[in-house]
Amino acid sequence: MRFHRHLGRIASALIFPHYCPSCGELWEDGAGWICPDCWTELPPAGNGIWQKEPALRGRVTAALHYGGMTRDLVHHMKYRGRDDVARKLGQKGAQTLIDRGDAGRFTAIVPVPLHPVRVRERGYDQNLCIAGSISDRLKAPVISDLICRIRNTPPQARLSDHERQANMKGAFAPTGREKPHPTGTVLLLDDVIHTGATATGCIRALNKIGITDIKVLAICG
Repeated sequence: MRFHRHLGRIASALIFPHYCPSCGELWEDGAGWICPDCWTELPPAGNGIWQKEPALRGRVTAALHYGGMTRDLVHHMKYRGRDDVARKLGQKGAQTLIDRGDAGRFTAIVPVPLHPVRVRERGYDQNLCIAGSISDRLKAPVISDLICRIRNTPPQARLSDHERQANMKGAFAPTGREKPHPTGTVLLLDDVIHTGATATGCIRALNKIGITDIKVLAICG
């Protein structure tokens, strides 16, 4: 499916000129939805309300501010199958960690799991795709079978802050995998962080299997 989407973008670029929706400039490729110059100008993340969550204090790095063009990129990634956007967002997240001097500290990357129903609806797992892009840069393995989402929760974007917290209660659990768990510092990866309810739920699930040294990377916040 990913290969067919890629071929479709190439065929479209050959037939129709592609204009960057951010700056309006023409460029040939079309990969990543906006042009390379506009990717470099995406605003960095600032402070967020997730910082009020006790379980997340000192754990979270957010790469990009969630709003405007960045929000549009996330929507294309999630709802229009743009795995090319996911990979470029992963590169942004990896570069943020590299710039902070954190690139070599992680023994594994754990993407926040999607429910299987959500994966089927979207055609792919965007967090797993982002994590793969980060892994390429940081040389840390992606381990996606430590925890799972046991409830197909409504999308967080549609809920109030209070509803987001309630929505994530009991949503994640350990998978019961028999392979050894990673030691050292594990990087939990999510595409968007707001209240931090999703990340907190995943941290609790990881704690149940003895993983406590956890940092969080949110691509947008």
